[in-house]
Amino acid sequence: MTAEIIYEHPLNEKIRSYLRIEHLFTQLNSLQDLTNEAQQLSFFSTLFALIDALERNDVRPDLIKDVERCESQLVRWSQHPSVSDKKLQLMLQQALRLQSELLRSGKLINNLKDDKFLAPLRQRFALPGGCCYFDMPQLQYWLALPAMERQQQQAEWLAQLQLTEQAIQFVLSFIRERGQFSEVYTDNGFYQQNAEQFELLRIKYSHSCCSFPTVSGNRYRYAIRFMQLSEQDGRSACGDAVSFQLACC
Repeated sequence: MTAEIIYEHPLNEKIRSYLRIEHLFTQLNSLQDLTNEAQQLSFFSTLFALIDALERNDVRPDLIKDVERCESQLVRWSQHPSVSDKKLQLMLQQALRLQSELLRSGKLINNLKDDKFLAPLRQRFALPGGCCYFDMPQLQYWLALPAMERQQQQAEWLAQLQLTEQAIQFVLSFIRERGQFSEVYTDNGFYQQNAEQFELLRIKYSHSCCSFPTVSGNRYRYAIRFMQLSEQDGRSACGDAVSFQLACC
């Protein structure tokens, strides 16, 4: 069976930040086992990248507004007879809980930023080769602690990020489910259309088409150009016919 790939492209900076944060959470969750030294170092590197992303982008106000919008849309959907009431009620409860917890929370990463163990490590990890043990003997000691003790400490750090992760997942899932895939055909590898205030493009295509999409655009208009890998230039425009599925969310 030919593999299908779903490529996503944000049409505004808010969704761009959400997708980057979601990607870092996915990486972080895949590194929780801490089974070897390389994985342990990757865990800290990803954790610090996530802290940096959340520090640069104060997503809390946007998340509060987006969860409120989701709640309002769910209330409107509840009046439609074909909508599953059980699933709707679960989503409404989740939206209300997230909204309440986000309103009560302060800065999302203050405790992690000020953590006495993590703060000096974060400074060293920001430097090329800065995670050498002669600069951070405390990290070498921590990595030699019993696995149960390390995992307990790790769980405490991740618990402080749980609200952010849940809110990002809820909002992005809601946005993705707004769009339905439809077939698109282009005879020269290029497609453009008005964005109509969409926030996210989702492009589903087959790996067998031997090309990949690149997107340029904003909330008003977007263009999709399929490209091919090129040994000379890295990539080049695909002029062949391409069939793909597109969801505008």
